[in-house]
Amino acid sequence: ENLLNRMPIVRPIYKTIKQIFETIFSKSGSGFRKVGMVEFPTGMWSLVFLSQPPSPNLAKRLPEPEFIGAFMPCTPNPTTGFFFYVRRKDVIDLDISVEQAMTLIMSAGAAQPSAENAQKKMAEIAETARLSRGGGTGAITPGKPPE
Repeated sequence: ENLLNRMPIVRPIYKTIKQIFETIFSKSGSGFRKVGMVEFPTGMWSLVFLSQPPSPNLAKRLPEPEFIGAFMPCTPNPTTGFFFYVRRKDVIDLDISVEQAMTLIMSAGAAQPSAENAQKKMAEIAETARLSRGGGTGAITPGKPPE
């Protein structure tokens, strides 16, 4: 960190990114504390950081109750991404830390969370996602629209 703070071009970029991460991913306050997966876009599963439910003013304009804020960061620059409200029932909660999810996103999937049992965890996540769509093999039957 001391070395980065002494580099003229890198210093302002590093300080900005560090401040964003400290604010958004702080353990206290209203930052992101949970990681989930949502089907976005349709047919694909994306990691999201979960925040707060919408304020009462926004919630009354949504079609039903039980929405939660989700931020889907982009790879490899997680300071950019998409924020949206998603139905809470459509979120698959993951038992990985925000730091592990951030590593996964920034490495474009190369660094899997908790190297031991990573394949087993990812298989469980995939199975949970498959079951949440109503079971089946997930295969598309010709002539039948996808679920």
